[in-house]
Amino acid sequence: MMRKLTLQDLNEAAKIGGSNALTEVTSLAPAAGMDGIVAPAKYTAGNGTTYVYEKRWVNDECVDTVLIDSRTSQANRLEDYISRAIEAEHPIFSRMPQVRVRYEMIPGDESSVRYFDDVQLPHRAVDAHIRIAEFSESDKANYMAARNSSLEDLSAMLAISPVTVMFGCWDSTRNKNQLRIPASFNGEIYAVLADQTHESPIHRAGARIDPVAAGVHLTKNEAKKIAERIKGTMNDKKLSKFASSGDGSTIVIGAIPPSTDANALDGIAVRSITRTHVLSFSMLRAMHFGKGPEGDEAIRVLLAAALINAMVGSNAELHLRENCFLVEADEPKTVLDHRGGKHDDLEMLTLEDADELLAQAYAQAQKKAGIDWHGQIITVQGDPAVIESASAADDDDK
Repeated sequence: MMRKLTLQDLNEAAKIGGSNALTEVTSLAPAAGMDGIVAPAKYTAGNGTTYVYEKRWVNDECVDTVLIDSRTSQANRLEDYISRAIEAEHPIFSRMPQVRVRYEMIPGDESSVRYFDDVQLPHRAVDAHIRIAEFSESDKANYMAARNSSLEDLSAMLAISPVTVMFGCWDSTRNKNQLRIPASFNGEIYAVLADQTHESPIHRAGARIDPVAAGVHLTKNEAKKIAERIKGTMNDKKLSKFASSGDGSTIVIGAIPPSTDANALDGIAVRSITRTHVLSFSMLRAMHFGKGPEGDEAIRVLLAAALINAMVGSNAELHLRENCFLVEADEPKTVLDHRGGKHDDLEMLTLEDADELLAQAYAQAQKKAGIDWHGQIITVQGDPAVIESASAADDDDK
């Protein structure tokens, strides 16, 4: 019988010469069945968009694949789970130290205040929104100590932003002494193309019915009056175009006849889909925290348990994007490396299992390394100029 991952497994992996990685592989399938299509991630290419196609060695065969979800995106999904766990007052994650930036989304309006935490920002504790914000003197000193830390002693960064240590960062804007923490987790979702002779994406086809009027064409005077009335509620560029043309379709009013857009990718047929998650213990072992061998090992175990918890939580919600509805075709296959080609096949952890493992790891780190998470938050004031100059992305996709 297979067994589940234990705290002892993590303790052994945290030591020099321990396991190199915990790997999880999950077979997925389109929710509509294998005859359905899925929408991979889109990437900018010139003036349009494209999918990422790759050659891979799958089941002893070199095949054409398409990237469904990137490594960055998979890490973001784990971070999103942690963010939601914090909101739900998770017993460990809600106590984890954070760096938070405060913005008035409408300058001068307290009711519009929003907070963005390090776990939500793309570069975590070294994100520009935090770097250019206004700090108190004491918080500034702690923050600069964190930015000045290194892999030889990450205790200052761990004290203010554990998620930055967990998921990595690169403080690339500094002229020197750039802190670079390699990510200990990576994951991705890829699919083997159904058609191995050539790329064959499906392009968007559709129509819109307007029960009020199929076509709306206003005079310039009428359009200007409407534009003035709804000013500030929609894209300025499109509103200006509507005011000068009177074409209702510019503000999305009126019907659109059935059509196919050759430039709009809508999905692709695949023969198999695979999700991989890898937690690198060897990368965690490259990190030190100034707590001595036993204390550093306990901190590595805590970080590993937190990442595993996020992996399990992310797996619980298989939500990627519109038109990419997937289901699990099988249970995840979890493998713990034991070096020298040896490994253990492990049973899938439940959310309850992962929470218990994290609680054990935290208690151990508290005892052996003096870790004390009690909801410490550094709140900084975001520069109002960022909000005043912000604009929504211009989307001309009809």
